[in-house]
Amino acid sequence: MRILMLTNTFKPHLGGVARSVETLRHQFQHLGHEVLVVAPDFPDAVEENGVIRVPAIQEFNGSD
Repeated sequence: MRILMLTNTFKPHLGGVARSVETLRHQFQHLGHEVLVVAPDFPDAVEENGVIRVPAIQEFNGSD
């Protein structure tokens, strides 16, 4: 199965959402699925296979 995961936070910013996405990603891959994560392009983000970084507006509405 091909799985797309969209998230508003991801590595290197660690937190509950980023950890959950990373854990699910690895579990799906372990089961043989093809996983693509689309996440914000943080300045300190490291390029990795299976992750597409896109520009994001942080605190668009004044919240995080």
